Amino acid sequence: MRHKLIAAIGVVSLVALFANGAQGQQRAQSQRGGGAGGGEAAAVPDAPTGKTAFWTNDDIQNRWKDNEAKKTINSRLFNGPYNISTNVRIVLPDDPPQTHETTADLWIVTAGTATAETDGEMVDGNGAKVIRNGARRAVHSGDILYVPPGVPHHFVDASGFRAFLIRFDTIQDPQRPARQTAVAAPETQRGRGGAQAAIPDAPTNKTAFWTIDDIQNRWKNNEAKKVANSRLFNAPFSSSANVRIVLPDDPPLTHEDGTADLWVVTAGTATAETDGQVDGKTVRNGVRRAVHPGDILYVPPGVPHHFIDVSGFRALLIRFATK
Repeated sequence: MRHKLIAAIGVVSLVALFANGAQGQQRAQSQRGGGAGGGEAAAVPDAPTGKTAFWTNDDIQNRWKDNEAKKTINSRLFNGPYNISTNVRIVLPDDPPQTHETTADLWIVTAGTATAETDGEMVDGNGAKVIRNGARRAVHSGDILYVPPGVPHHFVDASGFRAFLIRFDTIQDPQRPARQTAVAAPETQRGRGGAQAAIPDAPTNKTAFWTIDDIQNRWKNNEAKKVANSRLFNAPFSSSANVRIVLPDDPPLTHEDGTADLWVVTAGTATAETDGQVDGKTVRNGVRRAVHPGDILYVPPGVPHHFIDVSGFRALLIRFATK
C-alpha cells in the first residue's frame, strides 16, 4: 500500500526538491551570477496542476552546463505553491551562507565534491557572514543533506559540484491557509519485507545527512526483501523523502489530498504511465514515457501515475503538500 499524499524531496519534497531564500507564494528566485555572467533569470513556469511534467537527463545536464558557463548558480525547473520549488544547482566560490525562515532545503548531490558547513550560528566576520561553531562534512555524488528552516548552511571547497535542490515549507506561512500539519503517516513498505522500521521526523533545528553508502544499502535492502520503499524522514505538511523501487505488481496511484510526487530517477529504466484515468492495473488514455537515470517526473495531486517494464529501477521520491 502507498501512503496517499507528497519532493517535495520532500525534495519531497523535491524536490524536496533551491536557491537563495525564496519567500512568498510562487515567487521566482533570482539566478544570481557570480562575477562574470549571470544576467536576468529566465521565466520560471509554475508547477502544472492537472498533468505531469517531465525533464530528461539531457535537459538537466544542459542546464548545469549553462549555469557553469554563465557562472549562474541556479536553474529552476518549476515553482509550486507555498515556496515549493525544484532547482538545478551549482555553487560559486563566493556564495555566502544562507538561512531560510519557513522553508527547508533538500540537497541531492549529483556530481563533484564540496565541504558542507552547517548548523552553528551566523555571525559577521571581516565584513561577510560566516558560520561559527557549525558542523563540517565532506559531500560527494549521491549524498543527501536536509536543512531545516532557520539553520545556516554553506558549501566551500566545491569541485565540479552539482546538485538538485528541492525547497518546501515546513513552517506555517502567513499566506498559506490552515491545513493539517501533522507529519505524513508512515507509508507501508509493501511486499515480503516484514514490519517497517520506525521513521524519524525531520529535525527542526539541525541538519540531517545520508551518505551514498547509506542510500545504496537502502536500495539493496528494498530489492532483497521486495519492499518498495525506505523512508528517510517525515516532515510537517505531509512532506517526506523516500528511497524507492517499483515492484512488478505495483498498481497505479493518485493522491487526492493535495500532495505531489517528485520522482528523481537514479538507476535502471522503466516506462511511466501517467495522466489519463486509472483502469484496474493500468492507466487508460494517458501518457507513456521511457524514463532513465537523471530524469525527473513531477506528478501533481489527483493525477494517475504508474511505472511498468521496470529493469533495475531506482528513484528518490520526494513528496510534499501543495495545498
